Amino acid sequence: MVVRRKGNEDPAEGSRETIERELERRDHSGTTPSDRSDEMEERIRRRAYEIWERDGRPDGEHDRHWHQAEKELEGERGASESGGDG
Repeated sequence: MVVRRKGNEDPAEGSRETIERELERRDHSGTTPSDRSDEMEERIRRRAYEIWERDGRPDGEHDRHWHQAEKELEGERGASESGGDG
C-alpha cells in the first residue's frame, strides 16, 4: 500500500506559509539559541532555493540568492519584532 502525502504536508515541499508555520511550531518547543540560528539558516536556504527557482535556476549566482534571502528574512523578522505586518 502506497501512502501519499499532500505536497504541503512536508515543509520542504510545501508553501512558504507551511514552512514558516512549521518553523514557528518548532521555535515554541524549547529550542536553544543555537537551534534558532540553525533554523534561521535553514529558512535562508529554503528561501534562496525559491529565489533560484523563480529566477530560472541560473548557474553561479548562489551567493546573490543567499544574500537576497538573508535580507528578506531579516526584514520580516525585524517587522515582526517591531509589531509590523511582516
